[in-house]
Amino acid sequence: MKVLTWIVLLPAAWLAACATGTSEVPIVVTSENVAKLQNRQWELRSMTIDSRDIVMDLEANITLAFGPDGKVTGYAAVNRFNGAYSFGPDGRLNWPGPGFITTRKAGPPELMEKERAYLQALPKTDRAILQGKALLLQNDGESTVLTFREAGSS
Repeated sequence: MKVLTWIVLLPAAWLAACATGTSEVPIVVTSENVAKLQNRQWELRSMTIDSRDIVMDLEANITLAFGPDGKVTGYAAVNRFNGAYSFGPDGRLNWPGPGFITTRKAGPPELMEKERAYLQALPKTDRAILQGKALLLQNDGESTVLTFREAGSS
C-alpha cells in the first residue's frame, strides 16, 4: 500500500512542481524534515475540495503558518485561526484536537463562504509536499488539494 501511495504522490508532486515553475525537487514533509516548513508564512493560491475546484476571491487573504511547537495559525479570509498539527515519520499529516479555534468576526458572505470551505478542507489533508516556495497539502486520493505559495514570493 505504501508503494502505491508513493507511486501516486511523486508524480502528483512532480506535476505540481512544473505548475509552480520552480526547479527544486519536491519533498514529502515528515517528522524528520518538518523544520523546512516551519516559520514560513504560506498564502493559499488554489483550493480543490472533494474534487471540486473552488473559485478563489481576490480579496480572500488566506494564510497558514506551521510553528515548531506543533501549532498552526493563519488567516482564513475574515478571521484568524489556530490549531494543532503533527507529522509522522512516514509523512502522514495529522490535525489532532477538536478543530480550529477562530476569532468571531463577520464579513462579506462570499469571504465567509471561502473561510468555511478552507477551514473544512484543511483537516481533510493528510500529506504535505514542499517544493521551494510552493506547498501542497492534499489527501491520499487527491480529491482535496490546497496549493500555497510562500508569502512574498512571486
